[in-house]
Amino acid sequence: MKFSTSVVTLLSLTPAVSALAWPRWLPELDTLVVRQENEDSSSSPKPTAAPTTNSKNDASTTGGFQRITTNLNTGGIESASRTGSFRGSNSTQTSAPHKTQFNLQDPAGGVVMVTPNPFAGTQLYKIGDYVTWAWNYTNLQGPPTAVDIAISAREISRTYTLTQNMTFNTAGGTYTWDTDEFQKNHVGTPLVQTKYTLVIYDADGGPTATAEPGYLAPFNQFTFGMYEKSKYTPSDEGWKCASCSGAGSIGVDRKSLGAALVMSAATVMSFTWFVAGF
Repeated sequence: MKFSTSVVTLLSLTPAVSALAWPRWLPELDTLVVRQENEDSSSSPKPTAAPTTNSKNDASTTGGFQRITTNLNTGGIESASRTGSFRGSNSTQTSAPHKTQFNLQDPAGGVVMVTPNPFAGTQLYKIGDYVTWAWNYTNLQGPPTAVDIAISAREISRTYTLTQNMTFNTAGGTYTWDTDEFQKNHVGTPLVQTKYTLVIYDADGGPTATAEPGYLAPFNQFTFGMYEKSKYTPSDEGWKCASCSGAGSIGVDRKSLGAALVMSAATVMSFTWFVAGF
């Protein structure tokens, strides 16, 4: 009973104690008492929900917050979940043109010279004249769209391109070269007296392309020489004939005449002795 009486006494004093003012010399009550917060105490930043417009595609709300769907596709690539492929929004995929593959046992296309005649021997052209070549094509199954013509001089390690993108003709080709005009346009690298090789090749392949069955292979089997025309030098300026002489020609004639007379006399004497002796 004493315990119950003590409890009742303390409970009766609680309103009085709570009514007393908090001493000013003590810290504020709120700084001493820690209150429990029911909100999330995590210190990590939370993304801010962006406002959404009222449209048919708006997400439904749950618990007062709107569900936001963000499109992370910034590269212009469309979804391909159904087709299994993708494409750029501003790009178009194209494949390289297919090149026909002919039978590996078929020969490569070639060039056969018509002018000059391949059996005419080595040709010599004078620098400054016109030069004409003509040829036919053989074994072509995949004709080129255009051909290029060049000449190569191995001794001086120099190659000249004469024409490019010459229209291909199934009947053959022909080209006339103005060597005088060529010299005027190549003052720094003029033509010289040496041997050259004519090169005819597919404009898309180049002069050193690998020969393929049915396609034009680079042609480099025709060689020719070029020489410069000599300048005219009058005789009064020092020109001399290297193989003739006026004085020498007279001396030779006299010797020939004397030898003929001696042979004639010997023949007559021999015949006379033979007849007289008989």
